[in-house]
Amino acid sequence: MNKWISGNFQTIALILIVCGMPVARGLAAEATYNILKTTDHDPTLFTQGFMVDGDELIESSGLYGQSRILRYKIATGKVIHSRDLPASVFAEGLHLLNDSVYLLTWREGCAYRLDAADFSIQQRFVLETEGWGLTHDGTHFIQSDGSNVLYFRNSSTFKVEKQRPVYNGMRRQNNLNELEYARGLIWANVYMTPTIVAISPNNGRVVFSLDLSALAARHNDGDIGHVLNGIAYDPQRDAFWITGKCWNKRYLIQINPPETAAPEK
Repeated sequence: MNKWISGNFQTIALILIVCGMPVARGLAAEATYNILKTTDHDPTLFTQGFMVDGDELIESSGLYGQSRILRYKIATGKVIHSRDLPASVFAEGLHLLNDSVYLLTWREGCAYRLDAADFSIQQRFVLETEGWGLTHDGTHFIQSDGSNVLYFRNSSTFKVEKQRPVYNGMRRQNNLNELEYARGLIWANVYMTPTIVAISPNNGRVVFSLDLSALAARHNDGDIGHVLNGIAYDPQRDAFWITGKCWNKRYLIQINPPETAAPEK
């Protein structure tokens, strides 16, 4: 490398650092996983939001005219409560906070606060973006819109307080979909792929990724929309429940980060 190239490369790297863009050359290393348990999943559910609440799962199912939200037992799949949503709503990601479930809509320009017991609508928020995934880090709601940007929203007003672009190496990590916050990281399904990425909330860097193509292959029914989607951390088991749109199974997996994953800063 001659002095001109070397000097200009250093200048570009400095600009990227100042702008907050990661300068790692390669993509994040891959994690491995172990399947701890396999249970049935309702194949009529077009899974959007997915989270654990004690010994129960709360799940939202999308599509216009078919959207609904339900709560069911993890062990048996027995439905505790279910509510159909208006035909004009395409349900997306959700998160349980205190006694309320916060539910995104896709293109309806709003999010809802629902009663956690009966899913009745308690409050409506303006959503300036498309709604895809939703989680909470203990301070903010974190929302995706299908781009490489994560939105950090006020827990009370749902107003955007900051944004975080996400990069895998030098590449924008687009198509961020269903979200989960666990172990100090933001976990995201990458839409239309069998991949989950673990993201640093501090700098938006993909710390490592997880290839679940072997699981997705079990559910290849010819419909390209029936993709991996749904990641729910189970603190009692220190593992993650994984499923997909219209999959007939859900999986409890232990995710093993790669040894090469850089420590958080």
